[in-house]
Amino acid sequence: MNDDLKALRDIISSSVDSITAACEAAGTPFPSLNDPIQPSEFTRHGIRSQPAVMRSISLIVSAATQLIATVRPPPATMIISAFRYTLPAALGVIEAGNVAEILRDAGPKVEVVQPPPATMIISAFRYTLPASLGVVEAGNVAEILRDAGPQGLHINEIASKSGMDTKKFSSKSGMDTKKLSRILRYLATEHWFREVSPDIFANNLLSSLLDSGKEINEGFDRRSKHENSKGMSAMAGYVTNSADECIKSGSYLVEMMTDPNTKFSEEPNCSALQKAFNMTDTFFEFLDRPTEEYRRKRFAIVMARTNRGNTPAAIVESFDWESIPDGGILVDVGGGLGHVALEIAKAHPKLHIVVEDRPLVMDQAKSFWEENLPSHVDENKVHFLGVDFFEEQPKLPGPVDVFLLRNVIHDWPDKYAIKILRHLRNAAGPNTKLLVIDNVLDHVCGTDQDATRPPSPLLPNLGGASLLSYSADVAVFCVLNAGERTIEGFKDILTPSGWKFHGVRKNPISPVFKPAVTAGPA
Repeated sequence: MNDDLKALRDIISSSVDSITAACEAAGTPFPSLNDPIQPSEFTRHGIRSQPAVMRSISLIVSAATQLIATVRPPPATMIISAFRYTLPAALGVIEAGNVAEILRDAGPKVEVVQPPPATMIISAFRYTLPASLGVVEAGNVAEILRDAGPQGLHINEIASKSGMDTKKFSSKSGMDTKKLSRILRYLATEHWFREVSPDIFANNLLSSLLDSGKEINEGFDRRSKHENSKGMSAMAGYVTNSADECIKSGSYLVEMMTDPNTKFSEEPNCSALQKAFNMTDTFFEFLDRPTEEYRRKRFAIVMARTNRGNTPAAIVESFDWESIPDGGILVDVGGGLGHVALEIAKAHPKLHIVVEDRPLVMDQAKSFWEENLPSHVDENKVHFLGVDFFEEQPKLPGPVDVFLLRNVIHDWPDKYAIKILRHLRNAAGPNTKLLVIDNVLDHVCGTDQDATRPPSPLLPNLGGASLLSYSADVAVFCVLNAGERTIEGFKDILTPSGWKFHGVRKNPISPVFKPAVTAGPA
């Protein structure tokens, strides 16, 4: 593998050298990413029109894409892939709002090697990745290929076993061979799966994340295959979640942003989701419907398994838990199954835990703790409270040392986030700490307060390396009419709710993902 990394590096380096040499020979600079496209791009005199330059461009794009797929943590790649629909959704909003025309004459503007028209078309087609991943996840393709090993399996056999109703194996229950081969060939090009030889496919590093580890047999049910599954595979719910309500919502983002009834609204039931599903329920009301048990359980599993991509060290090291006295109380607000608090309790077993979420989730949460940390349940050191966090806090076992909110505040527009935080402030003591673990977005241009900046010409916010946070922002916006916040955005909701912003502690595992915002009573 080290040889592969070096080879990819060398391909990029030598190809860049070839392009710069061609530019010097032609006496023209390579077009900058920051400048508008020039008419010369579309003539035979354009630098990208030279066959040798185009070959170098193809090599750079291919090598860079493969290098990213190789070195980036697989869970991050899976989530980013699931969120790929957010780019065409956002581009649709920009086009509808005539933003490019408005900015045309705004003035000054890193070089981009891929022809801009190609980048535009590929960007518009990015929804095809989560859509295709949704198909292979629904067809259990990763499970089917598990036992085939590196030699792979022919598409005919894959398709025949990939029925949506796997309790009835027959030629009619499987997927169409030609259609599935089209999907797999595309995914292999995106470095999900391998095409070993014509029409023979095998799992690879990324596709193995989709494998539930369960056997495809007469009693197999894909709708529950990730329940009680171990390891990274349980995160595959991101794929089905994204290919379902998320991508459907994204396709209605333009309508939401241009409808006079919704475009200025801060209501959680005025998102693109409501237009996609033709309803007035919020996302969480939708999940609580009796008919939506599958989506409800899937969402809970996805939230619980995000720890696989955000390792326990990142959770445990986000705060000085040793400063909490023995028997101190941590309240995991909107904690789902309590997966974050569980990791903290494992590292600091003297803490008492309160898990708060919607009442329908609490039975599932108790089962989760009984399986993963039964000692805390047996010793009555964990409590499960079904709550509405828009109401005052219920009676708690004692004074609260820490209120923890992870992936909660970004689910709510400002006025609702303030209401949640104000209720917590009313239940807090003078020494209670507030810990919010959410993405903190940097301005793309950077600020004068930035302690360090990446080397030029990289974007100050690290661009593609921090794409996960910005994609999540748009994804949450599509479904909940909310999203991630900048530091200023956090101060805007902390101050009016009675909390004082203390600072941001970077994630010890990732410099760009899920830091901890800390606050105390004002």
